[in-house]
Amino acid sequence: MLNFQTNSQLLYKEAINSPEKVRFMVSNNNGGFKAVTWGEFLENTIKIALYLDSIMPLTDKKFVVFAKTRVEWAYFGLAIEACRGVFVPVFHTSPESLLIYITNHSDADFIITENTLLAEIFMSIRHMPKVKKILIMDKKNDFTNVETFTPMVYIEEIYKIGSRLMEKNPDRFPQLLSNISINDTATILYTSGTTGVPKGVVLTHKNLFVNSSDWIDVLGPLIPNEKIDLLWLPTSHIFGWGELGLGHVLGFKTYFTTPLEVLGLMPIIKPTIFISVPVYWEKLYLMAVASSNIENKQFDKLIELTGGRLKFCLSGGAGLKRDVKEFYYKAGLLIIEGYGLTECSPTLTMNRGDDFDFDTVGKAFPSVTLKLAQDNEILAKGENIFNGYYKDKESSTEAFDKNGWFKTGDLGTFTDKGFLKIIGRKKEIIVTSGGKNISPALIESKFKDSPLIEHIVLYGNEHKYLTALITLNKTAAQNLSDIAIKTVVQENIDKVNKDLQSFETIKKFYIHDKSLTVEDGFLTPALKLRRNNVYVAFKDILDELHEGSALKLPQRDSYRGSETP
Repeated sequence: MLNFQTNSQLLYKEAINSPEKVRFMVSNNNGGFKAVTWGEFLENTIKIALYLDSIMPLTDKKFVVFAKTRVEWAYFGLAIEACRGVFVPVFHTSPESLLIYITNHSDADFIITENTLLAEIFMSIRHMPKVKKILIMDKKNDFTNVETFTPMVYIEEIYKIGSRLMEKNPDRFPQLLSNISINDTATILYTSGTTGVPKGVVLTHKNLFVNSSDWIDVLGPLIPNEKIDLLWLPTSHIFGWGELGLGHVLGFKTYFTTPLEVLGLMPIIKPTIFISVPVYWEKLYLMAVASSNIENKQFDKLIELTGGRLKFCLSGGAGLKRDVKEFYYKAGLLIIEGYGLTECSPTLTMNRGDDFDFDTVGKAFPSVTLKLAQDNEILAKGENIFNGYYKDKESSTEAFDKNGWFKTGDLGTFTDKGFLKIIGRKKEIIVTSGGKNISPALIESKFKDSPLIEHIVLYGNEHKYLTALITLNKTAAQNLSDIAIKTVVQENIDKVNKDLQSFETIKKFYIHDKSLTVEDGFLTPALKLRRNNVYVAFKDILDELHEGSALKLPQRDSYRGSETP
């Protein structure tokens, strides 16, 4: 393992040694990019850190970051780290209720945001009484000249104050770095629970450093000398934040882009590194396959679409289909996959460049020990694994067995060669192909008051969107026509969808004419849902809903709903 260093300490050393080397390429708001050097990166980070340091002692103070993926995540993130503060990211698409919950539950003193999201902050701030300041990544403009009871500070004021403090005490930033402890809390990351109430995963610098060291040990040999990276993943998620951090450690030139722009930029920027969730690898695959009936020409198209220089390919967040991986491999591109959870900082296993199995998620990282419980649940130990959830002793205790092994909630087997294969989910969490974690039970509970719907079971693991299997209350349905039933069910779904994030919404549904029963194995004796049994029995039908086929309303024995807007 490497000698312990935080990203802010690495930044300081790299910027001193190579101040003119380019670290980031950011939008110039005119269709092009402008460079940010390591020296500029350090200067901006120091200004923010010294401004924050001047407010109050910040050890263990919480900073909610509510913003889109942009270079300022790096500046503020490392400034918070340097001041021994705690980084609490929130997805910029989160509903108001979730932003309020995370801010209050984490005891956040500060919110960091951007101009385009100020409307959401203004609507929420009165419900977040602990927040002392709102720090804004942008300059003040006419559209943001709004007064709130909570002081707002814009980036130009932060830089102005920080510059004065740099001149006054040029040694203060190195002093801050020297005070960082390996056991300090680095971040609290909120993740979905089976109840739908987010849980705050507390990770220390040690947790993150150990996992980062394992990443470099395992994947370092695959990283090309010319390190051109396209970052589009949300930096509010540990996957995107990890990509940003890997770039700090290994010296990437990182282009910041968006989900809508990234694929169009690949042949222009010609990245050598691309890290993504499965859905984008699949989009490139489908475009290549559609270009010709001749396989070699399809490969040529794939190379053209990706820019022709791609060397390091990583897919995470959910499983990538085997036929897609094989296609890339035949074209000369090995897509590496692994397995992990936020609680594990996040990675437990990874396939290697010279030791991989497409049917598995690889072998354990050097610092990780894995074993299977009696029911095949994957158990893990290692210094990368968290100690507990923030202010949640019950869930923290439940997360570990009596011998201190972390219970992943996933079921697995090991191959004869030591590769881990995921065979199911013990925890009721759906992970879409876009890497979004969804608690199905929470959404399903929103239909409990519907007189027509008896059971609804969400489906969508490793798919782009959610579908649902629905059974009906026979009494409520008996006097309704087939079309009326479908219409009422659709109205019920539309009503629930309105209050959900877009990736949580139900796009299509299948109405099954029979009830889910204990006798059929779909319910426990306590009438709780046996989700995996339902998935197995109805897999073909539910998968068909994801294949875009035109579904007609059949006879009374079953019904299929059309796509939900």
